[in-house]
Amino acid sequence: MSKKKEITINTRLTEDVHRQMREKAATYFGGNMSALVRCASLKYSEEVTSSETTETNPQLIALISTIMKKIDRIGVNHNQAVKCINEKMKMSPLAFTANDLLPFSQFGKDMKTIQEMLRYLYEMLKS
Repeated sequence: MSKKKEITINTRLTEDVHRQMREKAATYFGGNMSALVRCASLKYSEEVTSSETTETNPQLIALISTIMKKIDRIGVNHNQAVKCINEKMKMSPLAFTANDLLPFSQFGKDMKTIQEMLRYLYEMLKS
């Protein structure tokens, strides 16, 4: 004697997904949608590839985090320098001097550091 099925699961679907499931149920299970869902869920054998199952490299995470912080800081500093220059130009267009461009030389140094970090990251990922 077979066991009575007492549990019901309700699922919301789009029209397209519902049509595809009906077609598969008709082809493989004589139209029985419950059998299709049971078979699909119980026989599914693909391996999970989520971040919980893959090993993470703390060195890579730290390096990427540092790079992101440096890029964010450059962006903030760049915006502040440009805002100062724009405000100074509004007040007196002739007051602009070479000293106003000094902050941008620091951005170049920071970008060089980021490039080196990205090269190192690339080599780590490649090997």
